[in-house]
Amino acid sequence: MALRSLPSAIFSQMISRPLPFAAGRWPRYVLNSPARLVPAAFPLNIPGLLSGIWDSVLRAVPKKKTSHMKKRHRQMAGKGLKDLKSLNTCPGCGQMKRAHFLCPHCVENIKKQWKQT
Repeated sequence: MALRSLPSAIFSQMISRPLPFAAGRWPRYVLNSPARLVPAAFPLNIPGLLSGIWDSVLRAVPKKKTSHMKKRHRQMAGKGLKDLKSLNTCPGCGQMKRAHFLCPHCVENIKKQWKQT
């Protein structure tokens, strides 16, 4: 479309200039040949192409409602809980706790002491 909107004189001047990347690769007669100016045309059978696609689009619908169990399986697939690898022993009570977290056992003891006072 854009090729037709340009005047032929301006377009031929633009094309006839040698391109810097193609200067040594192409002979002069190839760069100036009128065959390059004509875009390749090939017939498209749009209605025939669409009719074949349309049948498959109409059939590409679910036949039954997806069950709750299958929806949950799909949503939760591969999203299980990860194993904790950073476990330490609490220096205060000796129970297992996560690294860089407060010991829940010691925190409960502190809460009880605060409530008593």
